[in-house]
Amino acid sequence: MPPRQMPLPGQIGRGPAPKIVAKRRSRGAGGRSAKPLENVDFWKNGRSGRIRTCDPCVPNAVLYRAEPHSDKKAAYSVGFDAPQAAGMRNFVPVKTGLETLILPAGAAGAEAAARILAAGGLVAFPTETVYGLGADAANATAIAHLYAAKGRPAFNPLIAHVADLAAARRIGRFDARALRLAEAFWPGPLTLVVPKTDDCPVAELATAGLDTVAIRIPAHPVAEAILRAFGGAVVAPSANISGHVSPTLAAHVESDLAGRIDLIVDGGPVTVGVESTIVGCFDVPMLLRPGGLSRERIEAVLGAPLARPPAEAESDDSQPLAPGMLASHYAPRASVRLNARDVAAGEALLAFGPDRLPGLEAAAAVMNLSPAADLDEAATNLFGYLRALDAKSPRAIAVMAVPEEGLGEAINDRLRRAAVAR
Repeated sequence: MPPRQMPLPGQIGRGPAPKIVAKRRSRGAGGRSAKPLENVDFWKNGRSGRIRTCDPCVPNAVLYRAEPHSDKKAAYSVGFDAPQAAGMRNFVPVKTGLETLILPAGAAGAEAAARILAAGGLVAFPTETVYGLGADAANATAIAHLYAAKGRPAFNPLIAHVADLAAARRIGRFDARALRLAEAFWPGPLTLVVPKTDDCPVAELATAGLDTVAIRIPAHPVAEAILRAFGGAVVAPSANISGHVSPTLAAHVESDLAGRIDLIVDGGPVTVGVESTIVGCFDVPMLLRPGGLSRERIEAVLGAPLARPPAEAESDDSQPLAPGMLASHYAPRASVRLNARDVAAGEALLAFGPDRLPGLEAAAAVMNLSPAADLDEAATNLFGYLRALDAKSPRAIAVMAVPEEGLGEAINDRLRRAAVAR
């Protein structure tokens, strides 16, 4: 029996859909899908839960723009002040019970993704770092649905993904250092936080009310094809429930978001495995988040060290300057114990290198990020292995020490955030 042609969500005024073989996943639709979820307003769960509310009463980290004719420096600097008004005033309940279409990567998948994005839908797709959950960066309603689907705090800004440098310069202003970094590392796992252009189309909700915008050009053929087919900027945080382990396979996205989003484009496993490095292009360039591009390579291009963000900027009680800066983030359900030198009964072990720890025989499960102690291999495996160990329901996940060098800085950043008490 030939496969049934599925109508594409968001197919509005664009002619017939391409003939494609697809599968759908819907929470509560039978098969191996889960029981339907209630329609939940995640924004009411409070600050003590895993999904945090957008609380207008907390301190707020903002970027001040010096006026061009003032006696201040014409630059951007970090400061703390009352929250800006970019939060979602009319919170959008999570849309559950959607039919989630899953398509293989290819021309038909890219065209379907572009159609859905243009219609205000949500599309998960692979990048070289992790799978992203995309929405039209200029569509505030679509972004509100994205926040709701992920349960993401609305004070946490999003990264705008674009196809090329010309598109990046339409939404952000690049000084000489920012341009040097863009030309050296784009496409690639680097996000630059730069001042918005005067006519920046990215919705205020996506920038969390800041005067800056985070921009990246991903180095992945599927992401590039979708961005070019869509023709605009796409905000795309990791395609998972906010605060959970980031997805490196389409199956990880399906596990977290089936029934909440319109489409998953399956491009196979990612290659980098941790999110992009984020650099703030301020008076002094600042490493806001370690990631898939090492500090050393960035500093070599700049010819100067990267500054560190102020301690207040990484508190859960302040508005983040960039994505991934909340203290508790990238977390499995099990608690995480860092720098383990032994394994307790019932714990799972996330190992690194060739050494064997005492108590290994009693471990609930063991996975080694890299038996050869290769940091690139470890970064690629990090989120997938955390998810796999968490699925064993251990009493905790013990993690062996990873060197704080190269991509080890990004790996340790994710592990420290995963280990924060929740």
